[in-house]
Amino acid sequence: MNKTRKMKSENKKTLAELLKETRQEKNLSLARLSELTKIQIYYLEALEAGQFEKLPPLVYRVGIFKRLAKFLDLSANELIRAYGKEARESEDFHNKPVAKLKNINGFILTPKKIAIFSGIFLASLLLIYLWYQVAFLVGPPNLAINLKEDTITKQESIAITGKTDSGVNLAINGENVFVASDGNFSKDVQLADGINIVEVEAVDNFGKTSKIVRQVFRNQ
Repeated sequence: MNKTRKMKSENKKTLAELLKETRQEKNLSLARLSELTKIQIYYLEALEAGQFEKLPPLVYRVGIFKRLAKFLDLSANELIRAYGKEARESEDFHNKPVAKLKNINGFILTPKKIAIFSGIFLASLLLIYLWYQVAFLVGPPNLAINLKEDTITKQESIAITGKTDSGVNLAINGENVFVASDGNFSKDVQLADGINIVEVEAVDNFGKTSKIVRQVFRNQ
């Protein structure tokens, strides 16, 4: 009796029953079958229990059925078809892509194809990164300060705080100000009576400049 005929004669049994009975007919323990096929006992137990959700990812499942078919004298294509049919009828079909598994002659996701898709994905990320870097280089540095508009105060000084890009040269009224690694800065500016001009300027390494000018009126 050939492999296909044997599978057809057993078509009333579930895949789990077929695999278990065939293994037992050949007087093979799970440990011995695992040793022969190089398939972990955990996965063999899952198959014989019909617990498909415990199987490894889709890319490895065809290989499992091929190796089982070889050592149990069964048809690999018939095993895969039986698996696909039962998977579609199980809850696993609605939650995982196992039901899309095709026979050996159909399209399958292989490590080579995964590598190709991963390469395309990484290349896309690189293009996005380069685009971001170019956009950053052609634009002026970011600059924001706590004074959103001109203001009036009675204080002798006013604290100017803000945020810019790390690594830029920052000056407030022409005086250099330290910029922390996260871009934050702070400086107290002394005020004279009447109108005071506060000019904050950030210059990056490419000479691009951002500037904010505010008027602060000191009224005693």
